Amino acid sequence: MRVAVLVLGGVFDTGLAAVLDTFALANEHAARSTRFDVEKVGMRRRVATGQGLRVPVVPLPSAAPDVVVVPALSDKTPAGLDVALRRSEVQEAAAALGEWKGAGAVIAAACTATFVVASGGLLDGRRATTSWWLAAAFRERFAAVKLQEEEMLVRASGIVTAGAALAHLDLAMDVLRRRSPRLARTASRYLTFDRRPSQGAYSIPDQVVHSDPLVERFEAWARANLGAFSLDAAARAVGASGRTLGRRVQRVLGKSPLSFVQDLRVEHARHQLETTDRSIDEIAAQVGYQDGATLRTLLRERTGRGLRELRGRHG
Repeated sequence: MRVAVLVLGGVFDTGLAAVLDTFALANEHAARSTRFDVEKVGMRRRVATGQGLRVPVVPLPSAAPDVVVVPALSDKTPAGLDVALRRSEVQEAAAALGEWKGAGAVIAAACTATFVVASGGLLDGRRATTSWWLAAAFRERFAAVKLQEEEMLVRASGIVTAGAALAHLDLAMDVLRRRSPRLARTASRYLTFDRRPSQGAYSIPDQVVHSDPLVERFEAWARANLGAFSLDAAARAVGASGRTLGRRVQRVLGKSPLSFVQDLRVEHARHQLETTDRSIDEIAAQVGYQDGATLRTLLRERTGRGLRELRGRHG
């Protein structure tokens, strides 16, 4: 299988290394028929990573590879990504990805590289994920994409997108799994890597970047009223109708006000579980639930972990 790793200027060092090391490890344990022919390609002759390291690359292949992997850019803010996406190198890369996709290549991108893929229109109408803290910025820029930022990995019509930072491992392992599930299992053991279906266990609601003043006011009010939330009360507090508040929160955050409040409740409950000895029923009462059973179910749904696992993460 021919794999082209597209290395753009300012690439995220850890992401690039994770992808290359995963394929190198797989090749050490692969049969001849399941090996990967990996090539680092670029739009420019010289490429420097985000940390200033020089990476040797070759020009884009004339024939489409089987898979194109795009590691993240090191830019971590909406403003930085705005600048990066205007670079001619990035625009040329987005166009090349479209050509490769048209020729049958699978396109795989992680973290902020999903912005590069989306900028070429390849994700329009498709499901995708991205870095959880940039979901609002992604949604605002690429409204035609069916964003599912809670997912760690999303496959949709020949395009694979993965979440933040170390989701590069999830992305590379998905390519391995397509080639040989047995080889993927072997590589995962050497990497001591387990599949992680959700980013929900890692997201921090107050770090989700957005710039809507109404949503910011709603977030501040919701944090102070987790135990007694109501949409009508929230709307009155921020000076909007319930319908307007619901529409703005949905547009910016991709979820209803209640769903966002549930995110905040989960985050508060996780912190309490990890740092105190309070019972699940006591914590549930703090965040507005009558008993611990409801909170226990919500924690499982949002984090993919049970109560014992959450208790033990820092113990």
